[in-house]
Amino acid sequence: MRTIELEGRRAVVVGGATGIGRASAYALAHAGAEVVTLSRRDRSAGIEGPAEVADRITHRALDISRRDDVERVFAELVADGGLDIVVLSSAVIEPASVENCDDDLWRRHMDVNVDGIFACARAAVRAMAARGGGGKIVVIGSVSGIVGNAGFAAYCASKGLWANLVRQMALDCAARGINVNSVLPGFTSTELADLYDDEAKATIAAAIPARVWATPEQIADAVLFLSSPLADYVHGVNLPVDGGYLAAGPI
Repeated sequence: MRTIELEGRRAVVVGGATGIGRASAYALAHAGAEVVTLSRRDRSAGIEGPAEVADRITHRALDISRRDDVERVFAELVADGGLDIVVLSSAVIEPASVENCDDDLWRRHMDVNVDGIFACARAAVRAMAARGGGGKIVVIGSVSGIVGNAGFAAYCASKGLWANLVRQMALDCAARGINVNSVLPGFTSTELADLYDDEAKATIAAAIPARVWATPEQIADAVLFLSSPLADYVHGVNLPVDGGYLAAGPI
């Protein structure tokens, strides 16, 4: 049986200081990759984590809504050792229905979830293509990009764009050995779960076929697979990790 070994590979996790991004960074490091996490949080000493992977994870501050900073940091990462795996996990999520979604809230979502993530994806593709191809790009999407989530207009719009752009990017990149895929988490117990009160959390769990929210580590397992050689022939897939949520239909 093949196992996932990422020794000698360099991974970058955008949005790797918290939640699914942090769990993904740990999973990649456990598999042997050298991991750089990027987020707006200034944690120059690195993100907290298990001692056995601490020496394989470093952190750099980056605000992906600043395009020039994205280009600069990715150029520095290439110069420092290259990019084999890029996980794009940064996201803004703020509740607002259509009528309550003002221009500022809409723009905050698009600046990060669309424009910022695209700038990182573009920089990753350029870097991987420049060295002759090969590499893995994994976008953290959402089931809210496939079905609606009442009261989250801007977030659903931003994630829906990526569900199709991942497929388009895969067509541009597959012949060069660059795999572009996404993971679609369902309701997951991260810091963002605090957007819901306890009653709402219980109602949501009861409507999920698996009857529980996901853990960040369960999402990270899918990220690890798509980042590994086991996924070498996987291109343009939006992989739901949602306890059967999409199979059952919306809550």
